[in-house]
Amino acid sequence: MHEQNEASFDFDVSVVGLGAMGTIMAQAFLKQGKRVAIWNRSPGKATALVAAGAHLCDSVEAALDASPVAVFVLLDNQATLEVLGMAGVTRALANRTIVDYTTSAEEESLELQALINRAGGHYLKGTIVAYPRNVGHRESHCIHTGEREAFEQHRALLEVLAGHASFLPWEEAFAFGTVLHAHAFAAMVTFFEAVAASERFGLCNTATPRRLLDTSRFFIADALEEAVRRLETGDFAGDQARLDVHAGAFANIAQSQHAQGAWTPVFDAVCQVAQRALLMGYGDQDIAAATQVFATSAPLQEPRGN
Repeated sequence: MHEQNEASFDFDVSVVGLGAMGTIMAQAFLKQGKRVAIWNRSPGKATALVAAGAHLCDSVEAALDASPVAVFVLLDNQATLEVLGMAGVTRALANRTIVDYTTSAEEESLELQALINRAGGHYLKGTIVAYPRNVGHRESHCIHTGEREAFEQHRALLEVLAGHASFLPWEEAFAFGTVLHAHAFAAMVTFFEAVAASERFGLCNTATPRRLLDTSRFFIADALEEAVRRLETGDFAGDQARLDVHAGAFANIAQSQHAQGAWTPVFDAVCQVAQRALLMGYGDQDIAAATQVFATSAPLQEPRGN
């Protein structure tokens, strides 16, 4: 990939779109000593960034001309298309790398890449796996797809936004992003459910959330680490956490919560998974074997009585 020498640009990076995420990205670049150009439809949002050292451009064309890399963080795909359709933008895309953090579907992102490539530019689709407050955190992750060469060229810059920046091919990136967020948000909702259920038991609704977090942090991290090891090796020996023992405990936990009038649809679903795993014959294996429950979508028939 041939691009102009980055030393010939007045700025290291341009940020297009100054919502909550775009603003904090620009701040993260500034904190690392990067020369930052910015643009937003409403210039008033740029005041604090300008005071911190950013340069406010009067057009998207000027923002693209200012830097070899432009980070787009707009409302949606339609907003991105509108910005790319502005005067002078097509010309300014040549030899620029657009890193698009705007939420969009895979098909929309592929169309954006084609549009930018036709103009002589390069395209990366990025996902920050963090809320705005943790942009720039060394433990945050950011997943990219699109043009690998562009990612490698600008990896150091992207690592300013997340300590762990990675690249995956198109289909793998979108598939992984889907299951990653399904896992993360399901874990969050389970926590919310537990906090609400605790109130039914008369526990302090201000102290319990912190106690749940602190008490479960190591336990859950260790359990998932062990599950990963077993899934990687295929070793599901029930020497630590037999599934049938868990299923029995789950039933007791559910009964206790229901007796207090707690609504626990997430944990009820956990119990159903455990029971299904028992019916499938995984009772004497490690709880990680429950992964196999989700490998089939066929309904499982309950055993008939004599």
